[in-house]
Amino acid sequence: MDALNDTIHVTVEYFDGQEEGDLGHPYYVASCAEITASTDGSSLDEVVQNIREVIKLYLEVNDPEKDLNLVAHPRIIVTIEYPESYAETA
Repeated sequence: MDALNDTIHVTVEYFDGQEEGDLGHPYYVASCAEITASTDGSSLDEVVQNIREVIKLYLEVNDPEKDLNLVAHPRIIVTIEYPESYAETA
């Protein structure tokens, strides 16, 4: 039997909100490949809170070990990706 993974990886991306179809204000999108989940938020704090809630709910409904090969209480590593243009506007 393979060892259980102890980590969920989350990637947060920043968007300036100026693309066609956007609402005109910056936002963040968080995604998690291990549980195929994503969410968004208008601030970094909000999107991290949202993805933590998504992960919590997912782990309550599913069996982490059986369904995902994860320990019951995995750690969460968050990586934040900013576009190259972010440094010019920050």
